[in-house]
Amino acid sequence: MQLKEHLNPQQLKVAEHVEGPMLVIAGAGSGKTRIITYRIANLISIGVPSSEILAVTFTNKAADEMRRRIQKLSQKAILASTFHSLGARILRESIEPLGYKSHFAIFDEDDSEKVLKECMKEKNLKDEKGLLKSLRSGISNAKNNMVEPEDEVVKEIYSLYQLKLKTYNALDFDDLLFLTVKLFQQEPEVLERYQKQWNFILVDEYQDTNQAQYNLLKLLSARHQNVFAVGDPDQSIYSWRGANVQNILHFEEDYPGTEVVNLEQNYRSTGNILSAANTVIENNENRYDKKLWSDRGEGEKVGFYLCDTDRDEVSFVLDQLYQHHNRENVPLSDCVIFYRTHFQSRVFEDALLRENIPYVIVGGISFYMRREIKDILAILRVANEGADFLSFARTLNIPKRGIGPATLTKIRMQAQGDLIQCCDALVAGKLPLKLSQRQRDGIKSYLDTIHSIRRLIHNGAPIYELVEEVIDQTGYFDLLKEDPDSEQDRKENLEELLSKATEWEEENPGAGLSAFLEELFLKSSPDPTHEADCLRLMTIHNSKGLEFDVAFLVGMEEEIFPHANSLGNFEALEEERRLCYVGMTRARDHLYLSAARSRYLWGSSRMMRPSRFLSEIPQERLKKYHKESFSSYETEAEIGEFPDTFSPGDAVFHADFGKGIVQKCYNTSLGPTYDVLFPDDDELRSLVAKYARLAKL
Repeated sequence: MQLKEHLNPQQLKVAEHVEGPMLVIAGAGSGKTRIITYRIANLISIGVPSSEILAVTFTNKAADEMRRRIQKLSQKAILASTFHSLGARILRESIEPLGYKSHFAIFDEDDSEKVLKECMKEKNLKDEKGLLKSLRSGISNAKNNMVEPEDEVVKEIYSLYQLKLKTYNALDFDDLLFLTVKLFQQEPEVLERYQKQWNFILVDEYQDTNQAQYNLLKLLSARHQNVFAVGDPDQSIYSWRGANVQNILHFEEDYPGTEVVNLEQNYRSTGNILSAANTVIENNENRYDKKLWSDRGEGEKVGFYLCDTDRDEVSFVLDQLYQHHNRENVPLSDCVIFYRTHFQSRVFEDALLRENIPYVIVGGISFYMRREIKDILAILRVANEGADFLSFARTLNIPKRGIGPATLTKIRMQAQGDLIQCCDALVAGKLPLKLSQRQRDGIKSYLDTIHSIRRLIHNGAPIYELVEEVIDQTGYFDLLKEDPDSEQDRKENLEELLSKATEWEEENPGAGLSAFLEELFLKSSPDPTHEADCLRLMTIHNSKGLEFDVAFLVGMEEEIFPHANSLGNFEALEEERRLCYVGMTRARDHLYLSAARSRYLWGSSRMMRPSRFLSEIPQERLKKYHKESFSSYETEAEIGEFPDTFSPGDAVFHADFGKGIVQKCYNTSLGPTYDVLFPDDDELRSLVAKYARLAKL
């Protein structure tokens, strides 16, 4: 093979490596799949039997692509597999020593939950406060981390759960790795057979491995140490899935004699984008030092827009999108809006729908189609209109009231148009429909909620208050705790609905609840036409492996990005910075970053502080966009130097009033304003930021 014709010098060095451990730090866009496949092809070309080569990755798509490329380069087939497929293959061949038969079943999520429910029933445990989900998560984490659960309840159920699975001759998804490692640890002869079978092991995306995957690779490679790992600690963003960045950072300790090679030439992005991304990620301590570079030229500077409000941010994004799509003919499908959390999609979806710009949410659901949003709007619809059976049926068991489909059908048959009147009659015993006491009590509590909301509607309560009342009356935030994995996202979505209600009333004074519900109903109805050329919207977590001509990173503010949950946690903050780096390096030609000084959050306008990541970018790499309406601030101020920006709880100093504590932040006609409590004279003062010259303590 003429490798020199296809690879740069560093790639060539990697592809020609044969024996011993090697760690390839493959920066974003550096062609890692290319060098993996060329290295395998080179091994085959020098006489290594293809049957002795094992390539492991994380997705079936990546494994299929690897097999296809190797077949094209060498006309040979190798075993390219996901970790779980590899585990299944090994266990099919060798599981008997663990007490299972080789024809075991692999249970999916639903099957596994049914077994867990059996265990809970035997132990007299009820599925309250999300116990089932917590047990499932606890057992999964224990298997992936190869440890015993710490929680006594989880430990007890875990033992029974595994016993039942063995009785059924079944494995769950996590067992495919957990039991493979266990097999190798208990049966050295079995392990030796597989060690001899695969003399060359290649692992893609090593930074994403969890403990079980790490152990599996260590055991398989213990005899020959021919482990070729490719990854990038700067792109480790999945700790919430169990990925442990320390696995790649400690590779040289785990495999003595490791040769480390950095792939730093980026084939995707321009110089300004890479320089900005490099200087951000350099602020992390847990990493291998590298600097991405490109021969594509410096390109456009990174666009930065510090806007007054989140609405200005949306306008800016659409203006730039118009420029690239309509004037420069960049396809919409080559453009993307990245955000940190799902709730941020709402303001952009509203604008895109209004402007008839086709879009698709990648790896998620449109804001108005999300379950919690549809639930709250359905209850409002019942309270406002009364006769919508679908909304009634959707909401009668929020929370659970023991009313099944058969009872619902009977209620529908009894109702003569007005479902709420029918329910009132049922509770009063005026209709011949038999109900259990639990059902009767449940319908009564539902009616209490509906009548409470109706009274507010009748009294002209603002829509924000109506939404808030529905959330409170249903205890919806408590319901979200039943699924800890989605609780945070869904809570943020409901808080964003509160913001939408407030915004909508400001824009449509006097329009009322009916108009609000009608507009949102139209937004939740999917467009029947299919547009191939659609703008992409997604969280940065869903961006891995993707690239776009034009990328927008929006909401670059403290407590949004980095996320509030990461503040005060060193490791979590480093992962947030890695996430920022991943988002920035998705852009090929144009990257835009934006932050708002004030944003609608939790139903009110809140003062925001620019993200610390913005201050880590060299000023010379930025092109600043601003509007003349920025009267409250110097538009050319350096990023991060906004001494007038505070949050509730901040300790501040005023020249006349002394030390104080910020209580509230809001906008007035004079600009950002703060309510500050000054303990010395026990006075709460409203101070306008541009005049007060507050200093942070």
